[in-house]
Amino acid sequence: MRDSPPKDWNDKDAWDRYFDAALSAGHASSYPDGIVRRFLNLAHEKGGRIWFPGCGLDPYPITYAERGCNVLATDFSPAAIKYQRQLAAAFVRATASGKVRGTLDVMEHDFTHSAPGGTFDLVINCRAFQGLSASGMAGAAIHFHAALRPGGACIIDTMNVQGDRRNVIENSLLAAGFYIPFEKSGRWYREQLNATGITYWMVLGRPHVPRLNQYPPERFSECAERDQKILDSFHAEYERRCQDEAADVNAKTNDPATVAAHVVYATG
Repeated sequence: MRDSPPKDWNDKDAWDRYFDAALSAGHASSYPDGIVRRFLNLAHEKGGRIWFPGCGLDPYPITYAERGCNVLATDFSPAAIKYQRQLAAAFVRATASGKVRGTLDVMEHDFTHSAPGGTFDLVINCRAFQGLSASGMAGAAIHFHAALRPGGACIIDTMNVQGDRRNVIENSLLAAGFYIPFEKSGRWYREQLNATGITYWMVLGRPHVPRLNQYPPERFSECAERDQKILDSFHAEYERRCQDEAADVNAKTNDPATVAAHVVYATG
């Protein structure tokens, strides 16, 4: 079984051990190809200069470089960088043969401390943000924003982030100067749901009552059905607020000066 990521995301040695264990177990590239390529159209639309901070052992950097993007992959773990440089060397051989047309650079770098230099069209951070401390997120967000050109964008891809942690992530991005589409509607929705006091998880954008120990076992179905109806009662108003916000979102995202951040809240 693959080990869990370090509890302290600032512990470089722990990340090295984690990545070395993953490589030894053959778990370097665990993402399905469709998941990896889901941001590719946006990457080309924005211009193709991409920074992947906290790349770890992800296949994203080489996959996007193979499809014509100019990629910088960074991580503060020497083990991760050693692996990504092996992929980059194979990529260079492929470019020499004319089979691919992008570029792939790899650099050891801590994205919570600084930007790497250069200007990018897109920053894609895949599951290397949510476990940071609030101050770490704040620093990272500032450096992501500094690395982007006007009109560029940042994607923060997360997994199983629930509750107030979503506000912490978005607050760091807003404070750094990012615009988050539909942030106002989404925050209103979470505030209403949280005010109910009902335990819920967001799955595919909708609140669901999880099967935990929040009710007496013999009354779980009855209580869950009751509380699910309460949670569902806010959705129509949430959709109306999204519609009202859509004109502003369209104007802001089409403004060439806007630097937008898109937070992906995946569950699985």
